[in-house]
Amino acid sequence: MNIKKAFTLIELLVVISIIALLIAILLPALQKVKKQAEGIVCKANLKQYSLATRMYLDTFNGTFFGPRVWLFSSSPTGCQWHDARHNLVDLPDKAGVLWPYLKDKEVHLCPTFNILARSMGCPGPPYSDCDGEIPVEPQYSYSMNCLLEGNYAKEVNIKNPSCVVVFAEENCWHTSGFGVAFNDNYLLPTTGTANDCFATFHDTSAQKLNEGLSNATFVDGHVASVSALPPPNTFRMCWPGGSPIPIE
Repeated sequence: MNIKKAFTLIELLVVISIIALLIAILLPALQKVKKQAEGIVCKANLKQYSLATRMYLDTFNGTFFGPRVWLFSSSPTGCQWHDARHNLVDLPDKAGVLWPYLKDKEVHLCPTFNILARSMGCPGPPYSDCDGEIPVEPQYSYSMNCLLEGNYAKEVNIKNPSCVVVFAEENCWHTSGFGVAFNDNYLLPTTGTANDCFATFHDTSAQKLNEGLSNATFVDGHVASVSALPPPNTFRMCWPGGSPIPIE
């Protein structure tokens, strides 16, 4: 007679313990890989922004699109970045001047920003542009350097194209001491401490979200990670006039 031998309780506990140990070892590595993948997607998105910018400049004799009308056809208003009712895929008649070069609906949202914005919600006063009745459903997460207008709307007038940011990410929360929250696709840097600044959530831990990096694209077309620190670093990398840097 063949007697089938079953696992004992101790053997099952040992197997479960080994599986739990493997999960504990592998989970941090998997999370790190996931974060790296999100960063790669974000940089790829910004590369598409860079290519769209190049095509626009070539079409319009090296003149930049206006920072208030590059994405939407009129100046940004509160909540557009997280209000699904303003998605330009569904409302192309409300799209700004860069939209014909940037129609791919998959390139406008950094996955890391999307996760953080949904979990954190809108920032509070005094900088909040959010209506509490509008769900935070991020549609767009990249902002344009608003200093690329006026005397610096022409590419030839930019003194240091490899150092000047065109598009970058911002935080969706107030960055204590030197930055305000996401400003509806309009990056308004100043030399002061309470300025719009680059995001700080890439390549850092959840406990140090104000100490990481942002992804950005530059006038010369390259994409790189940049740091908001120390202030006013955002202004320095947005300022198109070269040295000396104006000081308030």
